[in-house]
Amino acid sequence: MSAPMSTGEDMSVAPPGWVGASAAMPAPAALTAVAPPAAHRAQAPADAAIRWRIGAAFLDNIVVIGLYLLVCLLLHWRVVTIRYLPAILVIDVLYHLVLESRDGQTLGKRRYGLRVVTLDGQMPSPKAILLRSVLRIIDQLPAWYASGLINVVRTGPSRRQRIGDVVAGTTVIAAEGRSAQRGTPGWYLPAATLAATAISILGVYGLTQAGNQPLDPTQTAEFVSGCDRTAGGVVDCECVLTHLQAAGYNTLNQIHDLELRVQSERAAGQLGTATTTLRAAFIPCRR
Repeated sequence: MSAPMSTGEDMSVAPPGWVGASAAMPAPAALTAVAPPAAHRAQAPADAAIRWRIGAAFLDNIVVIGLYLLVCLLLHWRVVTIRYLPAILVIDVLYHLVLESRDGQTLGKRRYGLRVVTLDGQMPSPKAILLRSVLRIIDQLPAWYASGLINVVRTGPSRRQRIGDVVAGTTVIAAEGRSAQRGTPGWYLPAATLAATAISILGVYGLTQAGNQPLDPTQTAEFVSGCDRTAGGVVDCECVLTHLQAAGYNTLNQIHDLELRVQSERAAGQLGTATTTLRAAFIPCRR
């Protein structure tokens, strides 16, 4: 006896865990942004984003430097000077704040398919974006985002937060494009963190030693510029520096030490050797 034919109603019952194309329902927007492609579901979206976050940061830094150069051109600033370093930091914070407040993406993040979200996949509040933007300054220290990368390692694959993200309650995910499709190799984050740490150590060592070397052209220009602001054009500051160097003050640390001793003698109401040395350099250079 042949088996009874199945009715259309029977045929419409799908196997457990399977949904036909015609019956599939779209996922909520927040979850769609967070969910990685099938090929990379073993890697959390925050972990998959690491390689591309570094590339996005590089592109964003180029934009920030370009904006800084434009400001220097408009205001007639000397480009390479410590005096205007805060301007670069302000531009950096404003750049990320304005763009990420709009849709969670900077120009670099948009290129690679990254997005700033809260830990539950929602759009962060303006306050959260402000916090992570300001604390970017801390994450970059001492160099090459070393502090941020160390914290990204510490927070683990599911979060991958730099210091600013921890405070703001945010993270960066691979939402679309190449970041979501290709993910990040497992060796990439440890290698980047070690490289940034090594460069930072070398940079800090170089800075500490730079003060003990003869003044380079940049340091000379900084001294003359600072002297001109203090003296108000009454003396020829290049002449002052020449006399100081003739007296044995040839390095940045030696000149700073002289300045500190002069301030100490003035505070004590004394006419000591440091004040005498500085006066000896200023008197013949009066205009």
